[in-house]
Amino acid sequence: MAVAVGAIVSVEADSYCGEGDVVALLNMGTDYTASTVPTEAQVLNFMANRAGEIYGWMRDRAGTSTPGPASYSVTVDTGTDAGKALNYLLIQANAYGAAADTLEASGASSTPARTERVNELYTAYYAMKDAIMSAAEQYVGSTVFVANHLTEGRVTADTWTSRTQDGFTFDGSTEW
Repeated sequence: MAVAVGAIVSVEADSYCGEGDVVALLNMGTDYTASTVPTEAQVLNFMANRAGEIYGWMRDRAGTSTPGPASYSVTVDTGTDAGKALNYLLIQANAYGAAADTLEASGASSTPARTERVNELYTAYYAMKDAIMSAAEQYVGSTVFVANHLTEGRVTADTWTSRTQDGFTFDGSTEW
């Protein structure tokens, strides 16, 4: 398939949410297609654009180990409580922003009720910014791995690895 110069081609992996999350928020009942308004490609681009904005928010606050969507090299580790919480917030925020963009692109300004719904979705999206940034800071500073090691005299010492703003680089141990 040829792509026009300057065209953006996104996939769900470029976003924290899935197309189904946007469909559910808008009570669509069916997925977007090449013949819907907006098209599926446009909805995927809305999702990717909002994911990029969210990533930027977190990176400003939490540094280079900020997790991106599935297509990024660093993603959310949902094996920890901090990761699960951050992942949920990212999905929700991404879906709210993309749903607002999608509804607006569908001609929502044609009726007052739909315009109000667009505004509600944008408000929910931007209201999640502080929660996401706080969760990102907690996630980046969270403990990734804890182990007990036997030391001299059969005494155990805890060691751990924590996420830092520069990546998974901080190793610590109990002082003796």
